[in-house]
Amino acid sequence: MPTRITPLDAKAFASHEIYRKGEQIFESGLVKHRFQSNYGLHGTVRSKGVYQVEMIIDGEQLFGRCSCHAGSSPCEHQVAILLAWLNEPASFLSYQSLRRSIREKEKNTLVDLLLNMVEVIPELSQFFITVPGIDEAAAIREEVADIFDFPHSQKIDPQEIISPCQILLVHAKFLRSEGKWSLARTMLFEILNRTLALVDRQQTIRPFREGFVAELGDDYEEFAIADPEFELNEKDIRKEVEDLSAHESAEVEGVFLDQLRQKLGVG
Repeated sequence: MPTRITPLDAKAFASHEIYRKGEQIFESGLVKHRFQSNYGLHGTVRSKGVYQVEMIIDGEQLFGRCSCHAGSSPCEHQVAILLAWLNEPASFLSYQSLRRSIREKEKNTLVDLLLNMVEVIPELSQFFITVPGIDEAAAIREEVADIFDFPHSQKIDPQEIISPCQILLVHAKFLRSEGKWSLARTMLFEILNRTLALVDRQQTIRPFREGFVAELGDDYEEFAIADPEFELNEKDIRKEVEDLSAHESAEVEGVFLDQLRQKLGVG
């Protein structure tokens, strides 16, 4: 629980102008769906748009990221989340409480809930059903390719990539929780590799939000390193690292993979 945040931390987190904007957002009651984990705070902020905000507390350091254009740079939405925690901590639902509440629900109630969610978001169906005999890795590559199916001559809005990728990133974590580490890593690699290709070609009408590509790289590296069958998959991982490193934009976007390179024994 992030109890160490103080009013001084919130004021020092961003410039005076950004802090004032964040203060106005909080005071207007625009911080919704508040959630706390062992690592930080999450919430939805409604201002000129609807933004997903996360604040991570690492020792005495505060790190934020927002789905607005600021990305990992301090923004008013992150300040608003901090002020909501400082002033109304009881309004944040804890991970432990949420987990306990879900466990207390009847199985059929949860099944109905998931079915209703699938009706709204059909992509969720693939979390639960695998077609017999299908090549899951090939299906993942095709699924990612569909999102990036743009002619090379067409300029695109980065949000056209970010939005559908959110479901895929959750799916990757779901695969990991089921012990399908290789498939989870494959999904992250495909997303990251194709995103870097877009940046290489300067095919977007504006940059991806700050930190988005670097976060993909961090997640890929984490999944690859933690794979219990790393040695069995080492050849594939090595090839993926080579492909990612070949992108001109990799280092500029913060995709270094230093820990993974060290484990692979490559420079």
